[in-house]
Amino acid sequence: NEINRLVVAAGTGFATMQIKEALKSGWFETLNARNEYRAWCVASGIPMHKDVIKRWIESLVILICPVCPHWSEKIWKTLGKEGLAVKAPWPVTDPEDKIMSRQAKFLRDSLKNFRAQAGKAKKGWTKVSIVVTDNYPEWKVDILKWLQTQYTGEFPKTIMKELKGWTGANIKDKKMIKFAMQFASFVINEAKDVGPAALDVQLPFDQKDILSENVSYIKSQINVPDIDIVKVGAGDSGDVPDRLVENVTPGKPTLWFR
Repeated sequence: NEINRLVVAAGTGFATMQIKEALKSGWFETLNARNEYRAWCVASGIPMHKDVIKRWIESLVILICPVCPHWSEKIWKTLGKEGLAVKAPWPVTDPEDKIMSRQAKFLRDSLKNFRAQAGKAKKGWTKVSIVVTDNYPEWKVDILKWLQTQYTGEFPKTIMKELKGWTGANIKDKKMIKFAMQFASFVINEAKDVGPAALDVQLPFDQKDILSENVSYIKSQINVPDIDIVKVGAGDSGDVPDRLVENVTPGKPTLWFR
């Protein structure tokens, strides 16, 4: 799925003469996708799939060919391919699974935050948990519901102006308006990538399931011997400190060291 997404993104970049964007998708992000897949396989004790790697490298050679033709031709011959890479057809893709892409982004972003939190954790902790929630605070739910009324396949060009007016009229605590604008801006950008699913008041996937399925990978990435997952929300936070409960939101889990 990630190969499909990057092939389309690189093709769009070249077709619109946005070479920098094409290079970002066709080279840097494609290499990162391989690195993440390799790290996941090593941590999970699962061999990399031969067909996936074969498709990845063949796609990479063609994606980068417009920028680095000599390198592409050399690798093309090494692969035993006939003819020239520059004349090879653009890779055929299946439609991108937007939800799967969002799940991958969730795991990728979560790991980035976990690494940062682990690096700042005070020494002496003996246990670590991942804290997740399925529930947005009420003010975010209100924003999502309002954004749903403004979305018709895309947002109007005046959406930020309309949002400013809506927050001024509906949010009594003026200090919260800044946070409301930031959250809404994030959701609007997210909708450009994944469509109306970004406006759901509930995520279209189970965060705890994804984290549980990748727990070996997570432990290896943040270098902890063991980790569990705690779900909070709906007024039930168990022993989790209030400061952590307030910071965690759907799609943005946090670490709890103790």
